[in-house]
Amino acid sequence: MRTLRYVVLLLTLTAFSFAQTHTTSKLALDATRPIVYISLDHIGARPPVEDNEPTQGLWLRLVNNSSFPIEVQTMGTSTTPELTLVPDEILGTMTRIEKSDSIEEPPMGYVSVHGSPEIIQPGKSLTFSVPVNHVAKRWYMRVPFRFHLPPINHGLQPLSYAQFTVEDIPENLRGSVTTPSAR
Repeated sequence: MRTLRYVVLLLTLTAFSFAQTHTTSKLALDATRPIVYISLDHIGARPPVEDNEPTQGLWLRLVNNSSFPIEVQTMGTSTTPELTLVPDEILGTMTRIEKSDSIEEPPMGYVSVHGSPEIIQPGKSLTFSVPVNHVAKRWYMRVPFRFHLPPINHGLQPLSYAQFTVEDIPENLRGSVTTPSAR
């Protein structure tokens, strides 16, 4: 019995010692945040890129909180070269529709046909803009990205998404996004 206790104690000490000396690489630079996320920079004037777009925009940052570079497609505009666009998909949320609510259709997101890849290094971000109506109570947007890794022989690295919802906008600013005049 005494020998068994010594064996258990020895194994416990060995495991504890190994755990102390073995370092694990971190995927997230800040463990309290997602590895890639979108944050609000500000809400402000923005030149419309397509017909029927509002003149108010969400100015956002795609933040690379990972230990690896990421790649996202970017697009310019012919009217405003300093405006950076990224492809974004608009997806519906599961919400209960009240009788008094009018059914509003979500806008179309931007599609990258002739975009160019932009590499975002670890700890860095890319500022871009979308119309304010790309997020609402009933839909949200997401931006596709890939980790910028060495080439592989066959196929592509997985495609990932960073999403942005109306809940990601501070409550005191949500009124400028959700009011009909902003659309």
